[in-house]
Amino acid sequence: MRESVILNPNSILGSDWMQRTALPMFYFPRPIQERLLKMLHVRLKSCWWGLALFLSCILVATAQAAQPVHLIFDTDMDSDCDDVAALAILHALADRGEARILATPVSARHLWSGPCVDAINTYFGRPEIPIGIPAHTPNTQGSSFAETVAREFPQDFPELDKSPDAVDVYRKVLAEQPDGSVTLVTVGDLTNIRDVLKSVPDDISPLNGVELVSKKICLWVCMGSRYPADLDPRRWGNFKMDPLATVESIRDWPGSIVFTGGGDFANAVAIGKRLRELPAENPVRRSYELYFQGAARDRHSADPIAVLVAVRGTGEPWHLVSEGHNQIFANGTHQWHVTPDNPHHSYISAFAAGISPETVKGQLNQLMLHLPDKPKP
Repeated sequence: MRESVILNPNSILGSDWMQRTALPMFYFPRPIQERLLKMLHVRLKSCWWGLALFLSCILVATAQAAQPVHLIFDTDMDSDCDDVAALAILHALADRGEARILATPVSARHLWSGPCVDAINTYFGRPEIPIGIPAHTPNTQGSSFAETVAREFPQDFPELDKSPDAVDVYRKVLAEQPDGSVTLVTVGDLTNIRDVLKSVPDDISPLNGVELVSKKICLWVCMGSRYPADLDPRRWGNFKMDPLATVESIRDWPGSIVFTGGGDFANAVAIGKRLRELPAENPVRRSYELYFQGAARDRHSADPIAVLVAVRGTGEPWHLVSEGHNQIFANGTHQWHVTPDNPHHSYISAFAAGISPETVKGQLNQLMLHLPDKPKP
């Protein structure tokens, strides 16, 4: 299992030294983290060779960071248009060489959610990305945009009763990837995650679901819900549409989870209005127009934030809380507790000190407005 950690040079070289330098924080996968901790176990503050060693490790980490993040994007793609923005941003990051999209499974069984995802993937020149649908879900939400987008833009996703099973898509994609190489980001219900964890060995892989996830996935970035707590029992949000799946997925997950929040945090970087600048024949702009029943307007960026964290890491511009654990209640509400500490749980629901939300909003807008080199007709 490969986990990740934020390593702060300040904790190693001292705050006085840091004030005279501009070294940032770095997002290290577990193998590099372990090597660093072993090499830096000695006292480095008075050793020039130690400083050189530390800087060389940074170069190694930077070289690895240049490789695209291999990512599975799991979405409900039904009730809210920020799923569309998140998927568009992911395609923009893939076009920049920062990500490789392995699969885009759907956690809802809405008739048009799968076709809508396929239409967006096709528009961005990736019609081959596998999509799967869960066999069962209690989520019965509708969509104001999915059907129209699926009808107006090219896609060839099969009818619901003939659509690929999400568990099979997950197992096949994971089995084909190198160990510890996959990042998962969920921006919808956790139905598929629970089902994958409960899956049994088959002709795809001799491993059960927990074993396969533990071997292949290095990090799960989970959008949900609001932090430090969401105790509102009303049925909304990613955790409460299939609450049993939420409880079981987070309880049984064998690795690290970074939760990302919504609410005021996501509203501070709302995007969507600038989609008016894009051609009318754009599925992202069209989704926002349908959602708002008119001109595209700004909408919170809960799901786009999760994608940016998954691809670019948990360092700046984010404030990462890593002490504590996320307690999930039976109805899908949740509460962050500082004790006891679960080293696999952390969350992001604020910006790092000195970071303006407008800066992050600008980055999200730039990515959302990206157009493929050759949009599909």
